[in-house]
Amino acid sequence: MRALLSRFSNWPIPIKIVISFAFVMFAGSLILALPISQLDSSQATYFDHLFGAISMVAVTGLFTVPVAHTYNLFGQIVVLALIKLGGLGIITIVSAIILQLGRRVSMKEEVTLQQALNRSDRMGFKNFLISVVKYTTLIEAVGAFFLAFYMVPAFGWGRGLFTSIFLAISAFNNAGFDNLGTTSLQQFVETPIVNIVIPILIILGGIGFSVWFDVAKHFKKFIAVRSWLDFKGTYRRLKLHTRLVIKWSFWLIVAAMLIIILAEWFHTGSLGDLSPLGRLQATFFQAVTLRTAGFATVDLTQFHMFTIVVFTVFMFIGGSPGGTAGGAKTSTVALVVKLIGTEMRGLTNVNYKKRTLEMDIVKRALVIVVLFVLLNFIGLSLMTIFDEHIPLQYLFFESVSAFGTVGLSADLTPTLSRYSQTVIMFSMFIGRLGPITIFTALSTRDRKKREVTYATGNILIG
Repeated sequence: MRALLSRFSNWPIPIKIVISFAFVMFAGSLILALPISQLDSSQATYFDHLFGAISMVAVTGLFTVPVAHTYNLFGQIVVLALIKLGGLGIITIVSAIILQLGRRVSMKEEVTLQQALNRSDRMGFKNFLISVVKYTTLIEAVGAFFLAFYMVPAFGWGRGLFTSIFLAISAFNNAGFDNLGTTSLQQFVETPIVNIVIPILIILGGIGFSVWFDVAKHFKKFIAVRSWLDFKGTYRRLKLHTRLVIKWSFWLIVAAMLIIILAEWFHTGSLGDLSPLGRLQATFFQAVTLRTAGFATVDLTQFHMFTIVVFTVFMFIGGSPGGTAGGAKTSTVALVVKLIGTEMRGLTNVNYKKRTLEMDIVKRALVIVVLFVLLNFIGLSLMTIFDEHIPLQYLFFESVSAFGTVGLSADLTPTLSRYSQTVIMFSMFIGRLGPITIFTALSTRDRKKREVTYATGNILIG
């Protein structure tokens, strides 16, 4: 075991990350394909299990066969294990194992893990890893506890408790899987406890570990504030990244809610048939789930096409780095937006909160966003070849949902051809690994050796 881990640690960092995820996905598909994992009535093929395992580890939520109709209790426990591994990140789990075995982690490995968890310092790294596992489990347990107040009376003690645990883990890890059926959480569209607990878990999982550790560090000061000035002073003590993520996450949710209210509030079939409180709950839930969670309490096929198109933009952005969410990431897109604003105003430096951001980081953010747009276009183009009879806007929605590891679907995934489903599998895999793999690949290059300067050239643009 030690020899295997030692050999693994010597591989290039991006390859290490890719191999770790691919191995768990493949191993998970084999376990799910075993008769011990499936219901007697299951009609799933190995392709379905592989698709599901990739979606679970990529914490996406898309499926070709529903969990509730395919896997028994043991299989659903395997599903939770795959979601947990995918949510925390295989590289984190592997490093935690290495630390537990007493092996010294090299500086290069530690830097990789810092980037994976979006952590800038190297102090108490072992304790940080342990805290991540401990507090994520605690948050999931608290979420399951509150969900049980509704699930146990509805389904009984056994199924109710397990359903609460399943949904809590899936929500915190932004996975979007449920063990209830084929309609996600639509049966709970007007259930307050579900519409409060699930979104909170999604937000906590999606903002990133470093953000909530930074907030926790100043939690006592936030509790002690007695005026708006005290609050602003304490808020400014948070790290620049934390403030950026909180601000963007908040306004993205608010913006999504406003768009849904304006477009769907009176629309029969989506929100129009619900009570005013039910509409508000559904609006909040859908706005939050766009952060790459994949749950839905309404039928997305009933939404206006305008809403579906706007949803794809939010899904593309996704959650925040160093957490369980996918997508291009809020801070990454924010830097690109800041860069565009800087160029439009004719400025040289990209500034935020009276701080000048390193241009190297801004360029990496631009690379990630451009590659994500390109990969989405390639995936969409292939799907239009294999399923040209399906409207383009729904294929576009499905493609972005897969690349953003969101998991929302307009009831389309199971009906696609195997070719398009294969494209979605690769999309989920790339979408989950893309940003962190690209970022670490760019970060670990020896720039001094490769940097070459020539005579200045000029090319016309625009």
